Amino acid sequence: MTQYLIKRCLSTIPVMLLTTVIVFGLMRLLPGDPILLLVEGAQTEISDETIARLRTMHGLDEPIYVQYTIWLKNMLSGDLGWSFQTNQRVWDIIRGRILPTVQIGLLGWIMAIILGIPLGLLAATSPGSWRDWLSTAGSLIGAAMPYFLIGGLLIYVVALRLRWLPASGFVSPFDNPVESLKASIMPAITLGIGLAAIVMRQTRSSFLEVLQQGYIRTARAKGLSRHKVIISHAFKNAILPVVTILGIELGALFSGAVITETIFAVPGIGRLLVDSILARDYPTIQAVVLFITLAVVVANLLVDIAYSVLDPRIRQSVSYG
Repeated sequence: MTQYLIKRCLSTIPVMLLTTVIVFGLMRLLPGDPILLLVEGAQTEISDETIARLRTMHGLDEPIYVQYTIWLKNMLSGDLGWSFQTNQRVWDIIRGRILPTVQIGLLGWIMAIILGIPLGLLAATSPGSWRDWLSTAGSLIGAAMPYFLIGGLLIYVVALRLRWLPASGFVSPFDNPVESLKASIMPAITLGIGLAAIVMRQTRSSFLEVLQQGYIRTARAKGLSRHKVIISHAFKNAILPVVTILGIELGALFSGAVITETIFAVPGIGRLLVDSILARDYPTIQAVVLFITLAVVVANLLVDIAYSVLDPRIRQSVSYG
């Protein structure tokens, strides 16, 4: 198992390197000059010599392959560079934005598990019933609704009309846990509804397939209770595709955070990415995209580990491999 995990970790290196090339290249294709955007709005006229000096200071006067080599070398040594806009270390900026994104993302992910798996199981164990139809219709609506629509409805109804929760902002759980939870509920619901719908549909489909297998009919013929059959015989096999979805979507929640954090004015990674793109802040954009990529890679690694725990066949094949 240890060798397998080492191999999986090593296999992520080409993915990360390819990501650096793509991100670095795409940033240079964006319209707009980061230096001109930086000096835009200055009280006094900026001379061409000052602009040239700023380009040299940020390394933008070098050929693109030289810029990439320098950036990659610094990144591998732990230096993500300095922000063009704030003149702060990029890692210091990201470090201050991680908590809101992780908190809201995990809350949305947990909500999706709590809602999606039980509803999917309920629909699968009573196919064709009103519970199945209701769950399926709810999942279709949830999967079809975009983040901005869910977030807008929640702000209007829950925050503005009912005044139950704050409409925007974020409070650190270390400062005030209760207010932090209140501020995170609506963004988490916005992220979690779509994922809950996907999990529910996958759970229903997976359990319907497993419950038709021969070993399930054998277990029922032995007189085992319905609860015993589902928990002891069907659950582990049916849950594997759901684990895959949950792992993939855990990383994808970071992409959803871009929209959600913008809607609710949450100072997280997603909002930072949007602001950095608008300002053409190359070092910050590159670091944030790499951070999101790393989160997706780690999520996939966790899925592989969960697979080996849930399925003995995979664990044995890994051991023999």
